[in-house]
Amino acid sequence: MYSCYYPSNRSIKALIINSVRAFKIIPKERPDLIITSGAAPAIPFFYVGKLFGAKTIYIEVFDRIDASTMAGKLCYPVTDKFIVEWEEMKKVYPKAINLGSIF
Repeated sequence: MYSCYYPSNRSIKALIINSVRAFKIIPKERPDLIITSGAAPAIPFFYVGKLFGAKTIYIEVFDRIDASTMAGKLCYPVTDKFIVEWEEMKKVYPKAINLGSIF
């Protein structure tokens, strides 16, 4: 099991530390699929995972009905499947899949 750097509160320090961790973990583990529901640590793992051929699934958080999260905005361009839980979110993320409430 691996942990991310905490607190991951949009700081450059956290981004750098989690990026270094992603570059150490992803090549070692070689995941086929990376799934996340967001937060800052997801961003480096999604980008590094894509570099190493992993498929990605991002699930935008349930409490966002018509506005994106920062992690969602940054992961959207490299995500293979982007899932939202509200139809209104398809205006924000046009290529998203609305599955309704999944949690």
